[in-house]
Amino acid sequence: MILASACNPDAGPGPTVERSTEDGIERLTIRGSDAPLEWTFQTDVTIHPEAEGEFRFTDVSPWEVGADRKGRVYVLDGAGGRVVVFGRSGNVVGTVGRPGQGSGELSEPTALAVSADGDVAVYDHAAGGIARWGPSGELPPLERLEALFWGPELGLASWGFLYSSLAADGRDGRVVRLVVRAETRTGTLAEMTQTTVTASFPRCGLGGLPVEPIFEPQLQWALGGDIVAVATGPRYEVEVFRAGVLERRISREDEPRPASRELALQEVGEGYEITAPVRCRISPTELVEARGFAATVPAISGLAVAPDGSIWVRRGLVNGEGEPSIDVYEPDGAYFGTLPPGSPFPVAFAGRATDYRVVSLRRADTGVTEILVHGIVR
Repeated sequence: MILASACNPDAGPGPTVERSTEDGIERLTIRGSDAPLEWTFQTDVTIHPEAEGEFRFTDVSPWEVGADRKGRVYVLDGAGGRVVVFGRSGNVVGTVGRPGQGSGELSEPTALAVSADGDVAVYDHAAGGIARWGPSGELPPLERLEALFWGPELGLASWGFLYSSLAADGRDGRVVRLVVRAETRTGTLAEMTQTTVTASFPRCGLGGLPVEPIFEPQLQWALGGDIVAVATGPRYEVEVFRAGVLERRISREDEPRPASRELALQEVGEGYEITAPVRCRISPTELVEARGFAATVPAISGLAVAPDGSIWVRRGLVNGEGEPSIDVYEPDGAYFGTLPPGSPFPVAFAGRATDYRVVSLRRADTGVTEILVHGIVR
């Protein structure tokens, strides 16, 4: 069966979507050009870290931000050992946790997850476990993890935790698993093997390091309600799980983009600066020569699952090539369209399925990370 999606009449014939089912798993294959999705995003709230005084989130990462169905935004204050909660208008309405090493305390928090109901989970690296607060704010015991937390993301749903774990790491490769920690057991939802090479940087006093080649695909995943979207390879293919069961695969029939030395140099930018064992800058050329590069540029660089079950897929680009395109798929997997260039990619969604806003991050001219909440104008 071939379903045609609506498109701009000036943009060519548009995409086609082919559906098939095999072993109970639905496959959707999208072919052809994009269908422009003419949504606009209105910035309703801007949280300026430097303006808070007591809470200075000068370098916020995507895995340090969450939101709930009431529209509240949560930010991990790692230095302060707590989570700061912002209301719909951007004002501080409370905090969760406190610094320390006791029950409900955080000593080295690195990742935050928030459920739609407002449950809060934080991975504490120093303690090697996860602390979880319910809506009532009771002090939680620390939950130790059976599988090593590899991160950086942490997911939280009513049925348990979701996180990446390093199953093996060595000269022959690296095995990364997407682990589900439910109330009764820990299992693996997805797994991928990454190539590693041994790199040395003698000028900086570093040698024999197992590292990934440039453009080596990363485990991409996102959680929303009981839906988990996963990408584990260089091609454009997304596996969609519901309640832990593989439901469908979504793919685009685009030829992989070949990588090259020039693209690898562009990707590493100005190189990398280290501070130990000595302060030293590794040049772009040194990085490319030591690490090498994969055969193709990964087609996917990010995933998000909205409260209504739609899946947002950010395509892969090389550093310096501008803003990547974002494809949106309906809850049943149908291709809905591609957002205009420059559209914000969600690090969280604030609100309910019928009325939610996009939470994104932006680097300000002052060097700090601003947290933006956008209304969607459809």
